[in-house]
Amino acid sequence: MAYPRLLLTIFVLLFLHQNLFSSADASGVVEQTCRQAAAKGIDFDFCVTTLQTIPKSSSAGTPDLAIAATKLAEKEFKHALNAIKQLQHGKVTDADKEALSVCSDVYGDGFDELKGTITFIRSRSKSDAITYLSAALTDVTTCDDAFDDFGNKSLVAKMNADAHNLTSLALAITSLL
Repeated sequence: MAYPRLLLTIFVLLFLHQNLFSSADASGVVEQTCRQAAAKGIDFDFCVTTLQTIPKSSSAGTPDLAIAATKLAEKEFKHALNAIKQLQHGKVTDADKEALSVCSDVYGDGFDELKGTITFIRSRSKSDAITYLSAALTDVTTCDDAFDDFGNKSLVAKMNADAHNLTSLALAITSLL
């Protein structure tokens, strides 16, 4: 009778050991990537929190994390573009409409650039991916500048900050390829 109990105990211990160490390795991949991204100016906690929301991030390699971060930025650009279009049809000043028009144009461009970035990462064209991510960051800045040029407070400051942070994260991870 002791033999089956011993086997069961060994099985349970092996199972727990496997799960504990795979979880440690999982968080290690994300944390290691985020430490490297932090050296490039990305907030470590933001990086970890963001990457941990990505399914299978724990078993992903750097290219997969770069693609996933770029997809998050792409999603934010699409969200911002939709919000900008809604604001354009709302009650805003003419100056704000002009700024929103600029934002709509550059967020549309940025969305396309982020799609292109994913293609470049998959084809291992790091320099092209970095160029496209940098262009998407410039698009966010251009939107901010459009409001500044008209002397108005940005109506999309939070979305711009989110898009900037996610794109910067994608750029930092892509630069690690």
